[in-house]
Amino acid sequence: MIVRKSDLIRRAALVLTILISGGSLLFPRLPILCAIVLLYLVARNWVLDVKRQMLFVVILLAAILLVTILRPAGASIESTSIRFANFIAGLLMLDLYMQAGVDAFRRDLYGILHLMAWQALLTVLIAELFNFLFVPLVVAETTYSTFLLLFNYHVMLEDVTSIIRPDGFFYEPGVFQVYLNLFLYLAMFVFRNQWKSVLAAAAVFSTQSTTGVLIGVTIVYVFIATRYLNRGSLRVKVAKVLVACLAIGALGLTAASNIKEKTSGDSQGSYWARQYDLLTGLNVIAANPIFGIGFDYDQYYRASANLGFSDTLLPDRIIRDRGNSNGIVFLLYSIGIPLSIPFFVGMFRQRMLADRTLIGVVLILAFFGESMIFTPFFLMIIFSGLLATRYPFRVPQTLREY
Repeated sequence: MIVRKSDLIRRAALVLTILISGGSLLFPRLPILCAIVLLYLVARNWVLDVKRQMLFVVILLAAILLVTILRPAGASIESTSIRFANFIAGLLMLDLYMQAGVDAFRRDLYGILHLMAWQALLTVLIAELFNFLFVPLVVAETTYSTFLLLFNYHVMLEDVTSIIRPDGFFYEPGVFQVYLNLFLYLAMFVFRNQWKSVLAAAAVFSTQSTTGVLIGVTIVYVFIATRYLNRGSLRVKVAKVLVACLAIGALGLTAASNIKEKTSGDSQGSYWARQYDLLTGLNVIAANPIFGIGFDYDQYYRASANLGFSDTLLPDRIIRDRGNSNGIVFLLYSIGIPLSIPFFVGMFRQRMLADRTLIGVVLILAFFGESMIFTPFFLMIIFSGLLATRYPFRVPQTLREY
C-alpha cells in the first residue's frame, strides 16, 4: 500500500494535536502548536483557507473574544492568547480534514489509537514483570515512572490496587481512557474488527478509570443493542440475547464495583475531589451565568475561594488554588451559558464520526471527568458540528484515492 506524503503530513499533525489535547506537560505546548500550524500550511500548499462553511464557528470565536475583552473583571492576555491558539489549531485541523474527507480522519485516528492500545497493555505487562526498567521522571511536581518515554505510569493517592494504571502520553489514565474508548468505538462500529475490539476493551479496562469503564460499557451496550441482536434467525437471536446479557452483566458488575470503590471505598478521595469541583463550579456558574469569568485560572481561584463547596471532606491543602477537573463546568463558567450552548450542539451534531448521539454522550461523559474541552482535538470534533452546510467534507472521486 502506497502512503502519500500528504497522508504522512496530515497524520503527523493529528498525532501532535492529540499530544496537546490532554497530553503530558512534558510536551511543550507552544512549539507543538507552531508545528501543527506549519504542517497545516505545508499540507495546504501554504494557503490559509477559511471556508464559508466555517462562518458560524468564526462568528462564535469572535463573540467569545469580544466577551472576554469586555468582561468587567478584565482578561489575562496570556491565558486568552493560549486559549485562542488552541481554538485556531482546532479550526485548522478541521479544515485539513474537510479537504481530506472524514474517511481519512477515521483511518488516521484508528491507526494511531491502535498503537496506543498496545502501549497501554504493554505498559502494564512490562511494569508488573520488569519494573526495574522504569526510571522516575518529575513533571510539574508529579513523579512519573517511564521506560524509554513510551511506557509511562504514575501512582496516585487513590490507587489502592497493586496493578499499575498506564498513562500513555497523557497526564493521567483518566485522559488516556477517552482516546482508548474512541478506538473501541472505531473498532466496533466503523471497522467491525472483533479482535481489535477486544484489544480496545482490554486497554480501556487497564486504565481502571471509573469514567472510562462507564463509557466503554455504554459503547458496548449500544453496539449490542443496535448492530448485534437484530441479525439471524429467531433461534440465533435468542442465543445472542443470552450472550449479550452475560457480557453486559459482567461489564455492569465491573463498572458498579469500580464506582462503589470510588464513592465509598479506599479510593473515595477521588470522588470527594470530583464532587468539590462540580459543586464549586456550579456555584461559580450561578454567580456568573451570562458572561462567565474567563479563561484565567487566577480568576477561578478567587471565585472558588468565596464560592467553594463548604461541606467538602477534602483538606484545605487540596482545595487551596485547585483548578476544576470538570470540563463541562469549565466550559460554562469560562464563557457563560449562552456562548456554551453552541458547544453542546456541536458535540451532538459533529460530523467526524458517525453515530452522533452516541459520540455526543461519550464526549459529555468524558468532559465530566476531564477538563479537555478547549483542546484542539476535541475542538475539531465539536466545530465540525457547527459547519453551515450539510455536506461540508470533500468526497473522494474514486476509491483509488485511498
